[in-house]
Amino acid sequence: MKQNESNTTNSSNTSTESATNNSWNNNTSTSSEQSKAEDTTYDASNTTTYTSESSSFTGAANSNVKDPVLGSTKNMNLKTDLYKELEIDRAWDEKSIRNHLKSLQKLWTQRQGATNDKEQLLLIDKILGFIEDGYRYLTKELKRQQYDKALKIAYKDGQIVDEAEEKIQNLLEQARVYYRKGKVQMAAKLAQEAVDNKGNDALAYDLLARCYFDTNAYEKAINIIDQGICIFKDNADLHWLGARIATIGTKNYNDAQRRINELIELVPEKSIGHSEQVYLHLRKGDETLAFQEIDSYIASNPSDDTFKRNVAYDLDAYSNTCYVYDAGQNASFIADKVSYTKCLKLRAKAVEIFNDEHTQDRLENAKYYGKKEWNDWNMPAIKSLALYGTVFVGLGLFSNSEAFSGLGIILYIIMGILIAFSFRPYWQINKTYVTGNMGTAEQIINQIGDLAAKTAIWMLKFLIKLIGWIFKFVIGLASGKWF
Repeated sequence: MKQNESNTTNSSNTSTESATNNSWNNNTSTSSEQSKAEDTTYDASNTTTYTSESSSFTGAANSNVKDPVLGSTKNMNLKTDLYKELEIDRAWDEKSIRNHLKSLQKLWTQRQGATNDKEQLLLIDKILGFIEDGYRYLTKELKRQQYDKALKIAYKDGQIVDEAEEKIQNLLEQARVYYRKGKVQMAAKLAQEAVDNKGNDALAYDLLARCYFDTNAYEKAINIIDQGICIFKDNADLHWLGARIATIGTKNYNDAQRRINELIELVPEKSIGHSEQVYLHLRKGDETLAFQEIDSYIASNPSDDTFKRNVAYDLDAYSNTCYVYDAGQNASFIADKVSYTKCLKLRAKAVEIFNDEHTQDRLENAKYYGKKEWNDWNMPAIKSLALYGTVFVGLGLFSNSEAFSGLGIILYIIMGILIAFSFRPYWQINKTYVTGNMGTAEQIINQIGDLAAKTAIWMLKFLIKLIGWIFKFVIGLASGKWF
């Protein structure tokens, strides 16, 4: 889920998900709208949150729903070099790549909850899709070899007036570039410099707070927000971001409620405060109350698409809480069917409220996680059981021996169990991709398959040696060697 879904969500499953939903670009207005503002407040009357266009991410994402891949190179229709997109050194082993992907998934899933801007969310969807592909193709030696071959083919076939204020804007632009690339420390350094130079842009505080949020320094993030609000009192962006960080960062629900009240009072004509109230209900566990308020507000304001978009994106962000964070693995994943069912329900509700490319992407991704797919981790054992089962059945038919035939049939039965167990919902398979470990039941079945295959190999070798001994003994008898 996706991330990525990561992937979805660990120290922040909490933060993973929504770091600040209506985000850096959710409340974004266009540059021209900003120029019309009489003060430093962003004019975002036609947007969901209040973000400046300069902070928006650009680029559209393709659907991250993937067709099942059985592992053959010919089935990989590559459009992207995952090594470059995810900054993976090809010299890294699969374990190092998995750890790198965990860090990326954690960052971008958290970032996903920090915005309500469609273009940014689509870009994040795309990046999380790349991360899922990374888990799929680069964290297992055999799959990675196949991917490298396909990548080589893909390349062969041809398949980037005030000098002081300008300086601050340049700093912020550079900070945004670093932030988009996930280089939070560099972004924070430049944003802090912009804050220290007291630029006439609330975005410096907004961006610096987000950098602190991404590194789980929630108190610092709140302090920066409050510093910004002291200067830009009417900036709805900062008020909203403070409420979101208080909700999912410091988890100070009383403080979050206070900030939401101030936001509603600041922009009573806009729905952003009401949608944030719904989100606070969700995070407090009052899901029934949240749904009631959604339905009630929409019934009273059926044409308020901004509210619909906000709550739909919030439901999508909240669905990331369906991922469990395993501290031992430092990874997030859907752990059981109940969590998957809840995630699917939340994303379906989001589409029901506001149907666009982002909510559809998220719903289709959730549906994909429920589809059964072939998990080839048992393939070596299946091949061995098929081979030696056939050998023993053949020996049984040749020698008219029920013992050999029976042994071959037993091997076929074990092989059948492995095959049946290898078709599993993708959320279960994804768990093994993320953690590098099989589930308990899967591990037991896998070990039984491996043991049966090894036993069959040992028996066949013993049988061959036994026949050799018998043959030598017969030759010895015939030659008189033993007399």
